[in-house]
This record gives sequence, structure tokens and C-alpha cells, in this order.
Amino acid sequence: MWNFIAYYGLISIKLVMAIVTAAIFLKFFNTGRQLKQMTPLDIILNFLLSAILSNFILDSSITIIDFAVIVLIYGVLLYLINFITFQTSIGRRIFVGVPKVIIRNGEFDADTMKRLRINARDVAAAMRHQDIHSLKDVKTAQIEPNGTLTVIKKGQHQYPIILIDNGIIVPDALIKINRTEKWLLRQLKIKKIADPDDVFIAQWNNGRLQIIKRN
Repeated sequence: MWNFIAYYGLISIKLVMAIVTAAIFLKFFNTGRQLKQMTPLDIILNFLLSAILSNFILDSSITIIDFAVIVLIYGVLLYLINFITFQTSIGRRIFVGVPKVIIRNGEFDADTMKRLRINARDVAAAMRHQDIHSLKDVKTAQIEPNGTLTVIKKGQHQYPIILIDNGIIVPDALIKINRTEKWLLRQLKIKKIADPDDVFIAQWNNGRLQIIKRN
């Protein structure tokens, strides 16, 4: 009887610890995930966390100290990945990705579509969901990092293009507006901003550069 109570009592304690741990990671490491679909990296990291928690609950040989050490290591690695992802352009390219333009002025970019392994029929189907039935009506279309298709029809205003995101210059965005990094740095100096790191967001909107500085 006492063995039964001790065993399931320990399971209950481990279950509570696992729930608290999962809640902490969701609170502090997955902020903003509701704004986009999960990336493959998100899925892998969440799968690993689920495996850690389930093994801790069901495997009696894993002690609370073992669990604490594993969670600490996992948390440090996750923090480093998030830091690299959101504080460096190369990290963002690797772990999140950048938008890829596949249609320009009503014409497919065959090379980009080939690299992305996207065929014209899939793009046409996605455009029909947006009530667009002819390439002639499309000014620009791009695949977002989360896999969705963003389409700008001819006659519509161009969507804002983010040039600096949280202090990080976005090279692909500069290419879209036919500008260089030197040009962008000059514009910052004109506005008395010495370093891109001082910029929370800078975007190109209808031929104008809009900047929001960090607080």
C-alpha cells in the first residue's frame, strides 16, 4: 500500500514539475509565436522538450536533480538559439528564413521557384484563394518564411518593406528597393542615428523611409 502511494505520489510530483516547466518555457521562449506558423526548428525544439518531460515523468531512474540539469542545459541552448536568431542576420536566415519573391510584374521567377521546389499550379491555387485569377493582375508575390503567399495586385500600394528589424539590417529588403547598405547608413546619419543597433524598426513605405528608434 505504502509503495503504491509513494510511487504514484512521486509521479504526481514529477507531473506537476513537468507542467510548471512547460509553462515557463512557453511563457518566456515562445512569445510572439501566435503571429506566425511554427517553423521546423520550433517543431523540433518542442518535440525535444516533450521527450524530456515525458521521460522524466515515466522513467523512475531519472531523478529530480537529473531533470533539473537537463532542463538547465536545454534552456541555455534554447536561449542561445533565440539570441542568434533574433540578434544576427545570418541566424535569422538559418533558423527563420526570409521572404522569397516568386512573381515580379506578372512573371514567375523560375529560378527562385525551382530552388524552393514550388510549381506554378500550387501558386495559382494559392492565388485563387485570394480571388486572383490572372498573373496579369499581380505586381509582386512572395513566399513568407512561414510558407504563406503574400500578393500585391497591380494598382495596390506596395506593402511596407522592413529594412532594419530590431537593430539588424535586412540585405534582401534593400535589394527589393534597389538600395545599398551604404545608402541606408547615410539615411540614418541624416536622421542623427549613428548605429543601426539604435533602431527598433526601419521600413520603406511608398517611397519614404520610416524609422522607429529603440527606447
